[in-house]
Amino acid sequence: MGRLTGRLFVGFTTCLISFIAYSPQIFVIWPWYGRALSIQLLTLLVPFNALVGMLLWNYYLCVTTNPGQVPRGWHPESDDDAIEVKKLTKGPRFCRTCECYKPPRAHHCRQCKRCVLRMDHHCPWVNNCVGHFNYGHFIRFLFYVDLACAYHFMMVTRRVLSYARGNFWDEPDTTELIFIILNYATCVPVLLAVGGFSIYHFWCLSGNTTTIEGWEKDKAATLLRRGKIREIKFPYNLGTRRNIESVLGKSPVWWCWPTVPPGSGLRYPLAEGHSEWIELYKSGHEGPRDMYAHGDSFEEP
Repeated sequence: MGRLTGRLFVGFTTCLISFIAYSPQIFVIWPWYGRALSIQLLTLLVPFNALVGMLLWNYYLCVTTNPGQVPRGWHPESDDDAIEVKKLTKGPRFCRTCECYKPPRAHHCRQCKRCVLRMDHHCPWVNNCVGHFNYGHFIRFLFYVDLACAYHFMMVTRRVLSYARGNFWDEPDTTELIFIILNYATCVPVLLAVGGFSIYHFWCLSGNTTTIEGWEKDKAATLLRRGKIREIKFPYNLGTRRNIESVLGKSPVWWCWPTVPPGSGLRYPLAEGHSEWIELYKSGHEGPRDMYAHGDSFEEP
């Protein structure tokens, strides 16, 4: 994606967030409360603006944080059992484009033109790859979008119901009515779309799986059903609690607060019995490890 196009995506996303966040406060809630500060008004708006603040902060971090790339001159250690290897060469994965070895879970991004540590996907809405060092920010961004949009929907709906219940002195004027309609037209689709996307990523987080690994696990499941490979075990699933800690940190107190993810992104702990993942397969077919290593649909040759 070109630099200008990426900036346009970020600008559009920022404007959409700002419209959903501030237009209802200015054109709907403020007139409804008589255009005067009150305890009731602050009680309603302070929590909403706190959610919006966390949303914008995590979005900024998604955009500006380097997801992580392979250090110059990095070379895997030969005795490291966590290194992913090629089936044919029995050697560590190597990116011919970047001319560097690829650590476990790293993949080459065509848009960013670099190998990204623990690459999940390239997101046009943040104009950045989502990888090891910003995946936690991305998860929190989705979480706060869900909360803020749900709160927004509740606020605007309360305003509509106040008139629908027969409080005719609360009848909205033309400007307020227009912004009520516009806010429903923007907030509801965002809530549904991001809500569904969030469910998928929260599920991936609980299983310590990236989007790319999810695709490859689906491929492995298909080959298993066809009897072409033996049953395998995904090696990075450490249990739900440890999976979440590997991205958001050890203490649940800080899971909702932007933090630096643990680890360097160059190696990851493996679950017990991970050797099942590299068990031999029936002749003539690649094993799951090799499918993870190749990444033909998202890596350059």
